[in-house]
Amino acid sequence: MNFLKKGKEFLDKYPRILNVASAVNNFVCFNRIYGKNKNRIIKKGAFMRGCKVLIRGYGNEIIFGEKSYINNTIITITGNNNTIIIGDDCLLFKASVYIEDDYNRLTIGNKTSIFGPSHIALIEGTTVEIGVDSMFSSDTVIRTGDSHSIIDENGIRINNSEDVKIGNHTWVGNKVIILKGAEVANNTIIGTGAIVTKKFKNSFVAIGGVPAKIIKTDINWDRRRI
Repeated sequence: MNFLKKGKEFLDKYPRILNVASAVNNFVCFNRIYGKNKNRIIKKGAFMRGCKVLIRGYGNEIIFGEKSYINNTIITITGNNNTIIIGDDCLLFKASVYIEDDYNRLTIGNKTSIFGPSHIALIEGTTVEIGVDSMFSSDTVIRTGDSHSIIDENGIRINNSEDVKIGNHTWVGNKVIILKGAEVANNTIIGTGAIVTKKFKNSFVAIGGVPAKIIKTDINWDRRRI
């Protein structure tokens, strides 16, 4: 982390070097990108290492923000007109993103960090929105759908996919699972092992448990050990 901090400080001081350094890094750091034809991938100013991007479809767009570090991450898209936007100054380490079907959208806000192995899956034209300055521990999962159908006795499907929204400055603990339709407000802590299945509109809370509920109010968090 000190290395990344020093690197960002250097690039802030010499911004003209950013794009050159990014291009050289991405060329030599064993990234594999398949399916660039008929799709748009923008990684100017981002630093990728040991990543794999596999796209089957057309009209998809992936944007990696400036001074973001994407390490050992796998992105798979099977479908058309999907969008992934990773903000500036983000850190993704051993994350996996899986998108299936058309018109899904994943946005990760600036200065958000995701440590893996972690998994984000979108299907059926849904959205995952992660706010700025959020922090994800390892073994976290976000899913907008169930991948398969649940039907009633008349054969009618009853498990539609739904969007997921995670507010700014949210700390997601180890082994947290966030499922379709969930929403978490700004300045939230999600405790280890929680399963989040509903909307939490209140800020400055800690939630936890299975299923998750509010366990503490009037609380916030800081990346520093102060």
